[in-house]
Amino acid sequence: MLKVHRLLMISLILSFLILGCAAKKEALLPSEEVVRGKIITRGEFAYLLATRLNWEGIEKRPKKVIIIDISKSPYRNEIKKVAKMEIMEVYPNHTFLPDKTLNRGECAKIVENILVTVGGKEKWRKKYLNKPSPFPDVPTYHRHFNAIILATKKKTMKPYRDGRFRPGFPLSSGEARRVIRRLERHFK
Repeated sequence: MLKVHRLLMISLILSFLILGCAAKKEALLPSEEVVRGKIITRGEFAYLLATRLNWEGIEKRPKKVIIIDISKSPYRNEIKKVAKMEIMEVYPNHTFLPDKTLNRGECAKIVENILVTVGGKEKWRKKYLNKPSPFPDVPTYHRHFNAIILATKKKTMKPYRDGRFRPGFPLSSGEARRVIRRLERHFK
């Protein structure tokens, strides 16, 4: 009797898991752009930022940065540049992870760092905290909440047509280029 009860419970749990995943299928599917295009890595995005944007006269106080995992990266000089300017994050263990896929939430944080650096408005880092979220998939406690709202309000990034931002989705190379183009207007 106990074995039958356990099997019944296990099958019940599995059915809930399967149904739950089927209900969330839309949220798990990558965007069409990512399927069609190439997804971008942190190293590639650092290269685009360093080479496509005019940083002359804007650079923050250069900071000494130790990065242990970029010696073989073709983008090591560009990575050092954006890391020294605190545009892109170097992790606490002194790694940059140049081959890691960049997601939309991380891109929004980078956009926030750039807008604060270029605009000189440190208050933008907390501007949207304690405000309601316009996106159903970005709760106010999300670690990139303020950055996502700032990036969309400044029209540097856009949500999907269904009203979601999808911060965990990978950034495609096409979307990365559009973000860079939209950032260029802040450098003029």
